[in-house]
Amino acid sequence: MFGQNGLKRAPKITITETTDEEIKFTMTQTDPSIANALRRVMMAEVPTMAIDKVEILQNTTVLHDDFLAHRLGLIPLISKHAGFRTNQNGGDDYEYNRDCSCLGECPNCTATFELNVKCEGEERKVTTKDLIPEFAASKCTVAGKEGEEVLLVKMRKGQHLRLRASAQKGIGKEHAKWNPCCTAVLRYEPLVVLNEKVYNTLTTDQREFFVNACSHKLSKPYPEDERPYACVETDEASACMVCLDCEGQLREYNGLARVGEKKDIFHFAVESTGALKPEVIVNRGIEVLQRKIKEVMARLREAATTLQEEGAL
Repeated sequence: MFGQNGLKRAPKITITETTDEEIKFTMTQTDPSIANALRRVMMAEVPTMAIDKVEILQNTTVLHDDFLAHRLGLIPLISKHAGFRTNQNGGDDYEYNRDCSCLGECPNCTATFELNVKCEGEERKVTTKDLIPEFAASKCTVAGKEGEEVLLVKMRKGQHLRLRASAQKGIGKEHAKWNPCCTAVLRYEPLVVLNEKVYNTLTTDQREFFVNACSHKLSKPYPEDERPYACVETDEASACMVCLDCEGQLREYNGLARVGEKKDIFHFAVESTGALKPEVIVNRGIEVLQRKIKEVMARLREAATTLQEEGAL
């Protein structure tokens, strides 16, 4: 992989924080194009499972069929088998329905859920807990812990809802319901440079005014009385929000502060919908990006070979 300056790059990822819902990491030794490509791939091309087809058998609730089908499609589904090693490739992951050899639906490409609820009392809440997999050993289940079920519809006495929902594998580029990310953002590493010659000419009040202009002050962990002068210093380079307040507060002192961005360090924050673990989203996003780069390189080699052959003719 080569950067914008033509030099070979070796991207490096350092994980800074990880939870069940979110992962934060820093990507270095790469270009903005590759960093943004990874962000877009994680949102649009990492496959997940989502309800794609709904057959309404009975619905006397206040919500019409299309509304219910839309709500069902946005329910995050957990599956470890929504990757790239399909049955055709000798794996046990779901295949895309369009690539499956079946004529409609089969266990290799579809996970089926059934819902059959009738309100016997005054009120009944229908939640994702009422979605029952057709097979007990289903490779796809509804996301959410006990007590965190998603509400689908409220029913009154005598109302009945019965349906059959089919979940299939897809990517966010096809529909947002297959997007595994709530958020996937990146930001540059800020770079703040002070002109020491100009700073040394400022009075104490002017320095204090300059310091207070920073909207995100963070201090180094040493006592204030040990500092040589009032200053904004931090061990965390990412504390700067690139708001440019420090540049604008003292414009009469030209060149006092310059705020920029390092173009080879990127801070990522990726939050999962619950369909995939955050670290799985990143790993599969990298895998997709690697495949796309290999495909481009193969096409370029193929084109070069064709040109050589045509030249020989």
